[in-house]
This record gives sequence, C-alpha cells and structure tokens, in this order.
Amino acid sequence: MKKLLTISLFLCQPVWAQVEYQAAAIPAALKENAHGVVRRHETTFTVKSAGEATQRIRSVVTVLDKQGDDQATKVVYYNKLSKIIDFEGALYDADGKLIKKLKKADIDDYSTYTDYNLFDDQRFKSAKFPKQPTYPYTVEFVVETAERNLMFYPTWMPQDEQHLAVEQATFVANIPSELAIRYKEMNIQTPVAVTSLSNGGKKYTWTLANCPAVEFEPLSPPAQEQLPIVYTAPTDFEVQEYTGKINTWSDIGRFYHMLNEGRDQIPDHVRQQVINLTKGETTTAGKIRKVYQYLQNETRYVSIQLGIGGWQTIEAEKVALNKYGDCKALTNYTKALLKAAGITAYPALVRAGNDQPDILTDFPCFQFNHVILCVPDGRDTTYLECTSGHDLAGYVGDFTGNRHALLIMPNGSRLVKTPAYRPIDNLQQRRITVKLTDQGDATADVLTRYTGLQQDDHANVFHRLNQDDQRSWLLKHIRIPTFELNTFTFSEEAGQLPTFVETLKIDVRRWATASGTRLFLPLNLMSALSPATPLSQPRRAAVELNANYDFEDSDTITYQLPKGYAPEYELTPLTVESKFGRYTAQVTVEGERVTYIRRVTMHRGRFPASAYSDWVDFRKKVAKADRAQMVFVKSN
Repeated sequence: MKKLLTISLFLCQPVWAQVEYQAAAIPAALKENAHGVVRRHETTFTVKSAGEATQRIRSVVTVLDKQGDDQATKVVYYNKLSKIIDFEGALYDADGKLIKKLKKADIDDYSTYTDYNLFDDQRFKSAKFPKQPTYPYTVEFVVETAERNLMFYPTWMPQDEQHLAVEQATFVANIPSELAIRYKEMNIQTPVAVTSLSNGGKKYTWTLANCPAVEFEPLSPPAQEQLPIVYTAPTDFEVQEYTGKINTWSDIGRFYHMLNEGRDQIPDHVRQQVINLTKGETTTAGKIRKVYQYLQNETRYVSIQLGIGGWQTIEAEKVALNKYGDCKALTNYTKALLKAAGITAYPALVRAGNDQPDILTDFPCFQFNHVILCVPDGRDTTYLECTSGHDLAGYVGDFTGNRHALLIMPNGSRLVKTPAYRPIDNLQQRRITVKLTDQGDATADVLTRYTGLQQDDHANVFHRLNQDDQRSWLLKHIRIPTFELNTFTFSEEAGQLPTFVETLKIDVRRWATASGTRLFLPLNLMSALSPATPLSQPRRAAVELNANYDFEDSDTITYQLPKGYAPEYELTPLTVESKFGRYTAQVTVEGERVTYIRRVTMHRGRFPASAYSDWVDFRKKVAKADRAQMVFVKSN
C-alpha cells in the first residue's frame, strides 16, 4: 500500500520541471533562426509599501549554439538600496541531466568603479558557467532582490535580444490596496489579467508564449519597438525618507526640484570672478560662452553614484571647492555661475547616449540617465553639456540632441525638444591634391573640414589620445586599400558649430593602373560609399535612418597626371535623386589636370518597410558612381 501511494504521488507530480530542461521538447518553430530559447522566464514583483519591494526572477534558457553562450552568464547589480537575497544557478545537458550547480565560490563580486567614478556604491555579482563541449545545453538562474528605491518599477522584456525565442514567460506584479501601478504594453498579444489578492490588493499578470526568434533587419527601429515589453511605474513612492508622486511629467519635475532646491549657492569670491569675467559682454550668448569656458577650465567630470540613486546633486559650494562633479553637480554649478551673471537657467533631464532611443513621451516615469542645462533667452535657447571639457557652448551633439528632455522648473516642469542637427550642420568638406606617376603611384595632400556631428569622433580622438594613438586611429579609419601616412595634423576652428580640421600627407601605391599606353584612374580616393545589404525575403520593419544619415559630404579632388596623357573618353555629369538623399558627381579636364567634384546629401527619417528596396537601389547607384574611373591614353 505504501509503495502504491508513493507511485501514485510520483505520477501525479507535474513533468514541467523535467521538460523545461530537455532540449528535445522545444517546438521546432522556436529553434528556427535562434541561438537560444527561453524555456521559462518567471518574474514576480511584490510591492510591500511605497518604499519597499522584492523581485524574484527565474529564467531557464536552452543554448543551441556558440552564439548563444552569453546566456550562460548572469550579472546582477546592487547597491545600498538594492540587496541580493538569493542568487542560484544550475547547468543541464541536452537531456535535462544536472551537470553543475552554482556554489558561492563561483559567484564573483565586483565594484563598478572606473577611472572617472570618484564615489560609487554600485556593485555587481557575476556568475558564468564553463563553456560546454556540446550543444544544446540549458542554464537556469534564480535571482531575488530586495528593493528600497521605488522610484523605479521593473521593465519586463524576457525576449531582450535578436535570435532568442521564448517558449513561456510570465510577469506578476503584486500591488497592495493603498498603492497603484501604471503600465504600458508594447507588442504584447495578450493584455494584462488583473485579479484580487486576499489582502485587498491587486495582482497583475502578463504572459508570453511561443514567441519565435527575431532577426533585426538592417536600419530597423530600436529593439524596444520590435520585441514584447511591459513598462511599469509607481504612482506613489518613497526612497530614503523622500516621498513623491508620478502621474505627470510635472510630478517628476517637482520631485527633482525639491531634491535639489537651495543647492546652487556659490562662494562670494567665485561670484565676483563671474561678474568680472562677464562684465565686458553685452549679449546673453557672450556671457554664456565666458561662463562655460570658465567651467571647462576650472572643473572636471567624475561620476558620483551614491544614496538616492544619483538624483540629488552635491552643493555648488563643494564643486567650487573641489573642482569636480558629476553631471548633476556640474549642471547645478553652471546654473549658479550663470545666476551670478544675471542669467536664469534650468536643469533638463534627458536620456543620453548615441544609440539610445527617445523616451516614451506618453508614459511619465524616471526614464532619464543624464542632466544638461537649458538657458532660455527669448526666442533663442542654449543647451549646455556641462560634463564636457572641450565642447562648444550650445552644442550637444548626438549624445543628447534631437530628443525629449524634461525641463525642471519651480512650477510646471514640461517636456522640451533638444536641438536637431541638419545635413547643412554636419559637413565633411574635403579637398585633395594628387600627383600621379606613370606607374600609377600617387602622393596626396588631403585637407578635410568636419562640422557638427561629423566632427564628434575626430574631436574626441584629438582631446583624448596622444599622438601615437591618434596615428593608429587614423590608420584604421582612412578608407584607402594600401597607403602610407607620412604626416598628419589636427586643429579646431571657432564658429557657430564645432569645426575640426584634419590635414594628411599620404602615399598610395598603384592607385591608378598602368597598362601599355593607358592609365586607369579611379576618381573617388577616400569617400566611396558601399551598397546597402539586399534582403532575401520580404521586409517586415520600417526603415530607420538615424542621425548618422543626416550629413552632407563634398569632395574636390585634383589629379595631376603624368605628362603626355589625355582622356580616352569623358564622363558626363551624374545626378542620383531619391527621398533618402541626393548625389552628384562631375569631372573636368584641363590639359593634364583632372578635377573630380562629388557631393552627397543624406536625410534622417523613418520610411515604410516597402521603401527598403528603394534604399537598396539608391545605394547601389551611388556605390556604382563612386567606383567610376577614367581611362587616359599617352600620346606618342
């Protein structure tokens, strides 16, 4: 009887725990185009009060090939407001047999300290299973944390990268009766299920099932727009004895203003320095430039991540004394300096990053990671990146440009749009003089002037690298097959936009090809564009041309031919028009001097998926034009 009962109980146990570790149980459709399959992803977020919550995440992923090996690593961040309660892991073979369980000795603990982090209480624990000799295999991680910073609720994204399928995932948020949760669903097929808890609160449940792997197409929108995701946020929160509400953007601005109010006082001697520095300036713009230069000369940027999540600045007096600060502190300090010059300025919270998408403007919550300074002046507004030691006053680049920021004002904070830079702002103007030999060897003197977004990389190289490293950088970025870099110089020019000038002296072996009495000369020396990647199947996603495609390039190349050569035929001027941009090229020959003039203008924008074939056609025509060459014949 005892044996029968044991067998009966065993048979009644769910086979779930076994199946989820067996690779053979994965549906074939989920393996297609996948490097890994999320078998189970279970997130439970339990809010206990406005200032305390726990989160438990259990993930089981089957790794199908070596491109999926990153799933065998787990990194968990924590600080004084987030404590790791549990960190477990296990490794299984293809049949679901346990190979290894994580031990404490397998989990490393690190600080996030870097050379620009002066103070940082952020740390992380990391565990990685050893590389497996055979595929597939399965990894399981369980992480539980206690949270005491409820300014932020979780963002749920179990399918967080391409080539990753999801068999089943759930997200449960348990909210007490006295609190509420706000949420935004994107690409979620099944809407949230809301049920009541025994304590009077509410349980919110989201589920995903059988989501095939996605491959991001070239120039497609951000992952957040293509993959299932749920954003959540509180309405009431508490952190380190500070309380706040979030229903509108104005609520967030009010909380940030309250945290930092009264911290913009500077010492009298600094105030007097500012007054003396700006007294000769008659315009607001002139005063801003002087104050910004003072900031850059007198302070340096460090990262300070302590306490209330890095949202409260250190006092301006301390910045004046110590000569350093993080983005909040330097912005607040600059605000105080401008105030001494009689200029009112306001902080602006922004999500910064060259590859970061804009915030969700219809979902007020703490989506920001940076702060800049906004200086209104009638119809003109100047934005200052206060962490930069070399940027031009008013220039924010692609790091914080062309996106929404939250302007923090004492009353009525609101979203504003940071500057966007047009093609005419982002120039690459190149003039090259080339002397050719009978063998086709070339000596080239190159002068290139970059403005706006096109000068960003060069300016960073100039300010951050020594001369040897600058040379190494150039050798990697000059797009000529075989060349020797003899000399180079970098310099900056003053102007409305940051401008960078690069001069090069280059030797190029066999740039032209000599064959009998003919010389075959490729015309575009350094700026040829490649064709776009054609698609082998119908396009799904929209075509997204970001700020990298807002530019205008012009090249004027003068070739000095060897004596006695004349063109075998002439090239007619070429124009390629498209909704994506415009391309022109023409050649003139005067005796033994050949002048090639090329110009391409591109526009950022979002286009329907059907436009991708037009994009491929446009780039194909441009690439063909950039490969153009002329044939010259030597007279007897």
